[in-house]
Amino acid sequence: MTIGEHLDEFHGQPVVDFQTADDWVGPGKSYRIKGSWEEGSEGIGEILEELAAVPEAAQLKAIVIGLWGSEPADKATEVIDALANLSSSFPKLTGLFLGDISFEENEMSWIEQGDVAPLLLAYPKLKEFWVRGGSGLTFSTVKNSSLEILGIQTGGLPRSVIRELTRCDFPNLKTLELWIGDVGYGWDGTPEDLQPLLGGNFFPKLESLGICNCDGIDEFVPLIVNAPLMSRLTKLDLSKGNLSDVGARSLLELKRYPQLKTLDLSHHYLSEGMVAQLRKELSCEVIADDPQEADGEWRSIYVSE
Repeated sequence: MTIGEHLDEFHGQPVVDFQTADDWVGPGKSYRIKGSWEEGSEGIGEILEELAAVPEAAQLKAIVIGLWGSEPADKATEVIDALANLSSSFPKLTGLFLGDISFEENEMSWIEQGDVAPLLLAYPKLKEFWVRGGSGLTFSTVKNSSLEILGIQTGGLPRSVIRELTRCDFPNLKTLELWIGDVGYGWDGTPEDLQPLLGGNFFPKLESLGICNCDGIDEFVPLIVNAPLMSRLTKLDLSKGNLSDVGARSLLELKRYPQLKTLDLSHHYLSEGMVAQLRKELSCEVIADDPQEADGEWRSIYVSE
């Protein structure tokens, strides 16, 4: 599967496309800035400048960045720089999505990102930040005291990004969602690469962790359920992966964590019996939507391209 639709809501607001000042309908929207194949990142920079020139733009709370390149190999660097340079025009920005790109525009594993730290520095009030695409993605060491939600959607997450995140200072981060993907599209790690994060020594207010879209999630589960971090999580999200009954048996150990309120396993390969057992033995809500059927021994993750 792939992502075929653009966002219709972000940061609690409807998403509206913006190309010219005529598209402005007030500050209570999340505006999507999208370039074209012909103009590439230069075109999206000009659109951002036009948005910044709108008198009420200073009240804007959220921006969604769509397609920025005229070629699949175009990196996000120019867009990142343009948006960072316009930070004085958007002083109240608290939500940013970088890469609202569907598979028809560019496959997720082909999206070329860059160093996103300049955005976290330029927008110190940012509370919610999502990035789609793992190729070329980096997080230079950065501090942002406002960030509460961080999501990274990839078809294959470089393990270097996980290491870089542990060097960042996000003291108020509450939700972290990582799409691990598979080795065919950029994941180059092992479950053990999550150990520093799972140790609980980073992000002191983290209460929701997503290890999503993960090929081989069965191998990750024993490490996750026995991690020190689990003692303070209220939500564990293992959705969009290829979880089977083998991995789910380890999830029964979650009964040790009475503070856990939600376990999301959506898009899974569990038997009805295993789902029933989890719901019976665990005190938390078990979400097991979107059950899948294996194709022989093949169990696809949500974004497998």
